[in-house]
Amino acid sequence: MTSPALRKERIGITHAAQLLGVRVTEFKDALQHGRDLRGHAPPQPIVRGAGSNGTQMLFLLGDVMDVAELMANS
Repeated sequence: MTSPALRKERIGITHAAQLLGVRVTEFKDALQHGRDLRGHAPPQPIVRGAGSNGTQMLFLLGDVMDVAELMANS
């Protein structure tokens, strides 16, 4: 079990993809086209367009961890 404060931490798409065990391109494709990610709904970004180039997405660590756990258990 993780602390509530840790679950609210923001992570980028690269770290989210690593936690989910998928390639960044696979993750981005699922998000852009509204597809499942290996049979599960992908975590949705809380921020789009962050960063210097305006293309970065940020996710809540807790949301990513929840999906990663579902993917690992199936």
